[in-house]
Amino acid sequence: MLAKSDPDAVELHPDAVVGHPVIRTLYDHLDEITCLEFHPREQILISGSRDTNIKMFDFSKTSAKKAFKTLTDAEQVTCMSIHPSGDFLAVTTEGPVVRFYDINTGQCYVCPYPREHHTGPLTSVRYSADARVCASASKDGDIKVWDGVSGRCVQTFTKCHDGAEVCSVLFSRNGKYILSSGLDSIVKLWELSTGRCLIAYTGAGSVGRQEHSAHAMFNHTEDFVMFPDEATTSLCAWDARNAQRKNLLSLGKLCH
Repeated sequence: MLAKSDPDAVELHPDAVVGHPVIRTLYDHLDEITCLEFHPREQILISGSRDTNIKMFDFSKTSAKKAFKTLTDAEQVTCMSIHPSGDFLAVTTEGPVVRFYDINTGQCYVCPYPREHHTGPLTSVRYSADARVCASASKDGDIKVWDGVSGRCVQTFTKCHDGAEVCSVLFSRNGKYILSSGLDSIVKLWELSTGRCLIAYTGAGSVGRQEHSAHAMFNHTEDFVMFPDEATTSLCAWDARNAQRKNLLSLGKLCH
């Protein structure tokens, strides 16, 4: 199942909807939806928005159009990642402090040590597959790794993209590496144990820097790294192990 947010009415290419009909439309936010997560065990869709709310929708009930539960933050929500157990939610906002929500109680936890926080607005957050750690990215140019139990910062990667905003972070399946993207149009693979950048995937941006934030992803086998080229509205793909760039793939009218 696929879920998407849509701040504007976008006309999709006919080929994009063949065999993939819209089965449900959910409403409850008052502003742009910025992130979506599926619950790992329940038929629940979680959404974060610029209206500062995190909402939970039970899509197993065909009549349900609005959220059955809402968590309200003090700032606009930019990204979130659900704990593999489904009990906790890591949330980033326009502020510098990562939030950890208990989904069942609604209680919010933050690291009590100000010096461990980012110094700029947050852009991305992601749990590792075993939830032992959680990584966050920020406009301050740093990536921070947080202990999955204590919520303390255990590692900081500084100026990961030469001081440019870090747009996204993603763990490899084995939890040993972090994939990051930046406004410098470069994707990097970091080794968690040493803090070293092992591979830089270059050539995505024709002008060297992009204007809008974009996320880098592995494909389902982790053999390839993928990242959108803003200038050409194409998808760049590299061999994950040697950074050899493959042919550009057109995103066409699906890019919005």
